[in-house]
Amino acid sequence: MGKIYIIDMYVLLEVYRGGTVVGRYKALAVKTSALVIVLIVIVAAIAGYILFMAPKGGETTTPTTSAPTTSISTTSPPATSSSPTMTATTSTQPVPGKIIVVAFKGRKEIADKDLVPWSSINPGFLRDPILDALIMAGRYTTDPDVREIIYNAIQKLSNKDLSLIWLVQTKQVRVYWGWLESIYFHPTLFFRADHISKDPNASNPETLIIGDTEEGHSLDPAVSYWAFDWRIIHQIYETLVTYERDETSYVVPQLAVAWAHNEEGDEWYFVIRGGVVFYDPWENKTIPLTPDDVVYSFKRVVLMHQDPYWLIDTFLDVNKSSVVSLDEFNNLLSNGLVTEFKGESKTVKSLDELLNFFNYSGEIAGVVKLKLKFPYAGILPVLATKTASIVCKEVVEAHGGIKPGEENEFLYEHPVGTGPYYLVKWEHKQYYQLRVNPYYWGGKPSIKEVFIKLIPEDETRILQLKKGDLDYAVVPSALIDKVQGVSKDNWNLIVKTPDSFVIWFVVVNCKKEPFSNPDFREALAWAIPYNEIIASVYNNLASQAYGVIPRGMFGFQDDDLVKYTLDQGKAQAALQRSGVDPSKVSITILIPQGYSALEQTATLLQASWSQILGVKVDIQILSRPVFNEKMMSGDFDVYILGWGPDYIDPDDYTGPLQSSGYEYDSVKAYLVDSLDEASKYIDVDNAVTVTYKDWTILVGEAKG
Repeated sequence: MGKIYIIDMYVLLEVYRGGTVVGRYKALAVKTSALVIVLIVIVAAIAGYILFMAPKGGETTTPTTSAPTTSISTTSPPATSSSPTMTATTSTQPVPGKIIVVAFKGRKEIADKDLVPWSSINPGFLRDPILDALIMAGRYTTDPDVREIIYNAIQKLSNKDLSLIWLVQTKQVRVYWGWLESIYFHPTLFFRADHISKDPNASNPETLIIGDTEEGHSLDPAVSYWAFDWRIIHQIYETLVTYERDETSYVVPQLAVAWAHNEEGDEWYFVIRGGVVFYDPWENKTIPLTPDDVVYSFKRVVLMHQDPYWLIDTFLDVNKSSVVSLDEFNNLLSNGLVTEFKGESKTVKSLDELLNFFNYSGEIAGVVKLKLKFPYAGILPVLATKTASIVCKEVVEAHGGIKPGEENEFLYEHPVGTGPYYLVKWEHKQYYQLRVNPYYWGGKPSIKEVFIKLIPEDETRILQLKKGDLDYAVVPSALIDKVQGVSKDNWNLIVKTPDSFVIWFVVVNCKKEPFSNPDFREALAWAIPYNEIIASVYNNLASQAYGVIPRGMFGFQDDDLVKYTLDQGKAQAALQRSGVDPSKVSITILIPQGYSALEQTATLLQASWSQILGVKVDIQILSRPVFNEKMMSGDFDVYILGWGPDYIDPDDYTGPLQSSGYEYDSVKAYLVDSLDEASKYIDVDNAVTVTYKDWTILVGEAKG
């Protein structure tokens, strides 16, 4: 991607992706002399300490209400009526000289009935208004230096609060036969079958056979939030923009052939590709793609309010998004709109100039305006996610339409898309069969048919792969040695283990005792055999994870975190602090069927927690639908799962994995020189303080 105008200061800011800052605008600089800062902060810290925090016979903590721990090395005075009581750990350290103010307005607690795990609340159901304020600040902030510190602090909070106990970050394991040509691997999307081919001398050169592990949930892009389903949706549905094979730094046109936005960056216009049709295999007919289908698709995601809805609802105001006539669009262009593609940007003043910028000369179907709730630098990558797939309005309306808060059962296994393949058959628990779309606008793929075979037994799947019955297969890290050095008829089985952003973690239900007790969660964390999990489960193709942001991504840090290890003494000390009687604790670990690595991990946790903590631990392996229901309803003790990126930005991790059930009318971040300057924005005396190394983040209600 290129340049975009950002909120408030409307400064031109280069978009940073994948942890690399292409260009930076430093909005503010610390100018006050070091001596003045030190004097101010020391006096303020001593005064605050005397007034509010003076320990009596040792370290003290502010009394706790329903809100769990929200701060790191924090100081916090008694709460006011406008600021619910926060748990705060006292500190006698002076406030550091580098200060960020996070000022919020209009805090509202989302009702329990409206919470959606992995969207508006973290999967462990831990509520924390300060963490939500930081997440919002990281999302809205324009200055990349400030944004990075905010994410560094969120990383530290996620490491301390332990609504999720972080286990490992894994490498990818990709195993396929050498007869597959032009294969590639993207960190967010599975490869598309029309992008690859098979050697003509290979068996069945026009058929791709994949060996996978699990039964899918749904092929409705507004419903499914599972990597396996997204792999298939990616073959059938298309989005406005997408990635070019394994490219991550920019997106390319797909159903949109060009785009532009206003200077503020909160109104985006997409020119829709002409001559594209949906193919409905169930009725054996085609339906032209229109701009109305695009707007309808985004509204549908929000109204249905299913697992991945946040990817659209967070950023788009679907009620203010609409189809724009060509006359209206030309009028807007005459005043100038900003466009960017592959790192280049330009102000364009006519439709021809815009289309020429994207080197497009074909037919167009119209124009769509997408209204953003706030300017967001990552909006194009968000629109490349499978949740942003464009569905056919005519088909949906003919089969139940949109019912707010409900799923559409027809769309579960009757997808109708514009992509290179269509679904022929979904034989439950056996296979998916896809066939080339005869009406596809993008050419004729050499792969005419795709079979995804569901083979839950690892040994059986690997045996079929080695025999050559599968072209590509899922192979657990622990079994990678079984596929090394294998050959057949002068073909080699290829094994690759590239880095990934995938992290695995234990989810603990913070709504239930004893998991609502932070000391008990800490005891669980100190009683995990991390090294054994890395060695035996992941065959050393993993490293320990310590927080919500994966290594290699913008905002990652592991230099100001607790480095949990298997430590019986610390585990038992935390258990004693919790006051929990382990003889009365029974933990059930839930595992989705088809994940042998998770089963192995659960077995290791069962042995370690039982032995070190003295609690009773059981394991339940559940079908995906039953597992999903328990996970989303909060009917669980503990489960193990992983997370990979929808798009490459820390917001895609902190939002779904750490959101804490609060909404704000506005959140703004300011880099300030002193506490006096901070007091212009918030009441410093009633702020919650979060620290990262020599930085202090003051979080409070905005003045005025």
